[in-house]
Parts: sequence; C-alpha cells; structure tokens
Amino acid sequence: MKNLSQHKEKVNARELLVQALYEYSFGHNEAKSIEESFRKDFTKTKVDYIFFRNTFNHITENIKQLKETILESAELEVFGIKSIETMEENILLIIMAENALDETPKEILIDEGVRLSKKFCSENSYKFINATLEKILES
Repeated sequence: MKNLSQHKEKVNARELLVQALYEYSFGHNEAKSIEESFRKDFTKTKVDYIFFRNTFNHITENIKQLKETILESAELEVFGIKSIETMEENILLIIMAENALDETPKEILIDEGVRLSKKFCSENSYKFINATLEKILES
C-alpha cells in the first residue's frame, strides 16, 4: 500500500508542476518565489515535494536546452501545428526532466504525459504529446 501512496504523491506533484510551470512561463515571478509559493500552499496536500522541487529546479535551470530538444523532436507539420502550446510544452518539459532525474520507466513517463495532456490541454493534444515523447525518450 505504501508504494501506491507514493505513486499518488508523484502524480499530484506532476499536476502541480504543470501549474507552476504555467505561472513561470509568464515571466512575472522568479522560479524560486514560485517554488516557495507552491511549497507553502501545498505542503498539507499529498504531494512528493522533493520530486516537485527537484524537477522544477531542473527545468528552470536547463530550460533553454530542454526547449531546443523539444523543437528538434516535435513533428509539428505532421500534426498541422504551427507552434507548441504552453501547456503542451510544460508537460513535455516535466516528462523530460523526470526522465533525466529518476529511473521511471519510459512507458510510465509517456502514459503520464498523455494523462496530463488530456487533463490540461486541448482535445487532441495527447496525440502530439505521445508522439513527441516517444521520439525524445528513444534517443
């Protein structure tokens, strides 16, 4: 039962990461203040805060390189997309960071990316997320 609890805490952390990165994408607040705000607001929720902090910091410290990898891997024309939406990009960033920091199996990472896109993005975004993650995670 403990493993299931830890799994749920990580799922919750990923959802908060989507929200924190959305706030970060506007550029109004520094990464540290966003991270502190989320820590204060969600410490009583069942969230793997260490995972949240490490992933958020990895993304904000390596954002340029991560975004370049996304642009190199994303097949925009295949999906008829002119540019990547902010929420889609944030989900890709989270999964890429988790892949770099944790030993989460790639199948779970892709499933989580798809799940997050179904929750936070437009109707067919999950197809783009799935294809892009498969390409990024295979390399």
